[in-house]
Amino acid sequence: RELIADRENLERQFGTIVRGMAYPFGAFDDRVVEGVRRAGLVYARTTIASHGFKIPADWLRLEATCHHNDPALRELTQRFVEEKPERDSWLFYLWGHSYEFEADDNWQVIEAFAQETGNRSDIWYATNIQIYDYVQAFKRLEFTVDGSRVYNPSVLTVWFVKDGRMIEAKPGVMTACA
Repeated sequence: RELIADRENLERQFGTIVRGMAYPFGAFDDRVVEGVRRAGLVYARTTIASHGFKIPADWLRLEATCHHNDPALRELTQRFVEEKPERDSWLFYLWGHSYEFEADDNWQVIEAFAQETGNRSDIWYATNIQIYDYVQAFKRLEFTVDGSRVYNPSVLTVWFVKDGRMIEAKPGVMTACA
């Protein structure tokens, strides 16, 4: 009931559809996750640091790469911008609270991160729900048996690499892949 009430209040206040959340203090268990699912939310961020870049498998137990005060942040940032994933896309998920920068007097941490990762043409800067929606659209792509064509039933344009070539699958369109 609390999740539904919170959704109703936020949706009324901001005139949007609330589809995700962060677990308060990172606390959750299977019962809470089931409540989140039943409340119609599609993602919920934990405070678990994966120190990795994998696209989430369980969006209701969404792990971050790290918190902004994690000692591994600099190393993870360098790896993310310098290395290229071999197959799957990468997601760098940094979490934290703005008040922590003031309280910990460490604005330089986020400034350094922004300097390293900002204004790059090879990085997509997106919200949680944008990434969720894109991943769902990608999963819905339908390929011919021989892989020569793809149909995109979603409303989002989806890109992928096939045989070293970037393919743009526009919404509602059958696209050649060969």
